[in-house]
Formats: sequence, C-alpha cells, structure tokens
Amino acid sequence: MVLLPILYAFKLWGGASSVLKRKLLLLVASGKIDSYSINMNLLEFTILTVPVSGATILMNMFFVYCMFFPENGTKNSLKPPLNVLLGSLIGCNLTLNVFNLLFVLFDHFHPATWLYTISYAVTLFAMRTSFTSSLGLNVFYYFQIVPVRQAFLVWVKTHIKVFMYLTLFFDRIFFSFEFVLEITYPLEDAVPAADLNLTSVQVNITNGNMDLKYFLLTTNFWLNCGYFFLGVVIMLASSSATVLYLWSHMKSMRENISSFSALHLQRQMRVTIMGVLQTVLYFISSGWLTAEDIIFYYFVEHFDQGEYLCDSVVALYSLGTTIILCVGQTIFRLRVIDIWKKLLQTLKFSSD
Repeated sequence: MVLLPILYAFKLWGGASSVLKRKLLLLVASGKIDSYSINMNLLEFTILTVPVSGATILMNMFFVYCMFFPENGTKNSLKPPLNVLLGSLIGCNLTLNVFNLLFVLFDHFHPATWLYTISYAVTLFAMRTSFTSSLGLNVFYYFQIVPVRQAFLVWVKTHIKVFMYLTLFFDRIFFSFEFVLEITYPLEDAVPAADLNLTSVQVNITNGNMDLKYFLLTTNFWLNCGYFFLGVVIMLASSSATVLYLWSHMKSMRENISSFSALHLQRQMRVTIMGVLQTVLYFISSGWLTAEDIIFYYFVEHFDQGEYLCDSVVALYSLGTTIILCVGQTIFRLRVIDIWKKLLQTLKFSSD
C-alpha cells in the first residue's frame, strides 16, 4: 500500500502515467502489494437497514398522503415550486429505501447479476438527485426569507419556478451519464484475482476497452467531485446568509414585534435551522460517496464489496432527511401533531 498514495498524489497533479498505473496494478495482482478490505457483513446490514428503511418508507408515504390530501382541502395545499421540490425529495427517499430492502432480499436469494446492477444504478441515481432536491429547498427558502439586491439574484427570485424546474431537469440529465456508466461498466475489480497468472493480467490491463472504461469512470468521478463541492458551497452560502439575516432581523425588531410577526419569524427560524442540519447531512453523505470513489479508484482494490456501507449511508441519510422534512415543513408537522392529539383523546376515552 506504500505506492498507492503516491499514485493518488500523482493523479491529483496529473503526473501519473499509464505505464506507472499498469505496473502498480500488476504489483497488486501479483501479491507484492497487499490490498485490504473494509466491509460490513450481511447480518449487520440487515439489522440496520430493515428498521431504518421500513420507518422511512412509512413516513414518506404519510408525507405523500399529506400532500395529496391537505387538512383543509386545497386552501392549505402546497404551491409550486415547493410542491415539486418536496415531491422530488420524497420520491427519491421512497426509491432509495425500497431498493435498500430489495438488496437485503437479493443477498439472501441471489438474483441475476444484471438485476443487482440496475438496482444499484437506480439507487445511486436517486441518491444523487435527492441531493439536488435538498439543495433546491435550501435555495428556495433563502429567496423566500432574505431580501436580495444583486441583479442576478433578483432575476432568479423573479423566475424561481423556472429556475428550479430547469435545475431539476438538468440534474437528471447530468446524472443519467453516471446511471448509464453503472449499467454499462458495473463496479468490479480493476485487476483480476491475484491467483491469475501475470500474463493474463497484463493482457486485461492493456486492453483498449479497459482504457475507455478507465477514461469514462475517471471523467464521471471528477464531474461528481465538482458537483459535490459546488453543492456544498451553495448550501453553505444560502444557509449562512439566511441565518445572518434572521439574526440581525431579530436584533432590530426585539422591542417592537407583534405576535403575528413573532410567529412568522419562528417559522422562518425553524426552516432555517432544518436547512442548516440538511446542509450538514448533505456534506456527510455526499462526502462519503466521493470519498468511497476516491478509495475505490485510487487506494483499495477491494472496498465495500457488498456495497453494504454505501447502502447504509443511503438509508441513514434518507431517514435524517425525512425527519428534517417532518419538523421543518408545516404541512407535515401540524398533521402529525393533530393525529397525535386525536390518538391521545381516543386512548383517554377508551380508558374512561
């Protein structure tokens, strides 16, 4: 493993040659450099995933019900683009957790490889696009709360619907590239097992198809890195600007504030705090996917072979996002409170 970090450093600065890369892979395959494994077993994955994904699916199904059947009819229904952003995020959450439960079944019943490949590609696509939906919610509430003066930001706020729709559309197009790659070139060891002879390994590595695969996967990797850092910057900027504005607004209106303004400010603070938590969740989850790609492509030959760690991160991210939606969105929170009160009244009546 001593030479692998050196190769990574060379790759970062564009200095690693294809000859060096091939020689290093040959050393790994021949056993002269040991690769190591960081894995999660099936039992641990099942114990974590089944309750987490099950609870997340039920909560998001409840959100769908609340969106389609608001408490006071169409009067309290969500308006675009908020309903589109929430619908996109909830749809991604449902997709992620349904496929997570399918992965548990796959590992017990061993379906065809192509079925697992497509399922993993769909999961990764839903995970990436859910990041954009979370980012869109942060930006949307920034424009709802903070007054803007710059010409570009004024234009975006004026055309916020079109801006959000185009963002979600191009986001799907962008990650379709990765979706196709995941199906065409499913993740597998870059070099065959070490017990293969050196000649067959060399033939495999120098194959032209391997070079094309390496180029496409590397391009996709750096595009995802750029997307990740851009998303982090935008979410940090929007969340920080919203927090600073509300803080200064509270200080200036501390003495002269009506009950209505106080309630409105409380709602804005709740949404902002949930936005900050979503930013932290985004950074950890998207950062994990990026780090896993770095480790897989540049450091470790066998890493998370069952994809259990990745799927566990997906499940926990989705659960965290669901809880944030439940607390931050009034339409969901008030319905939960109403159901809880009715449940308590029912229990009290039955006990009497």
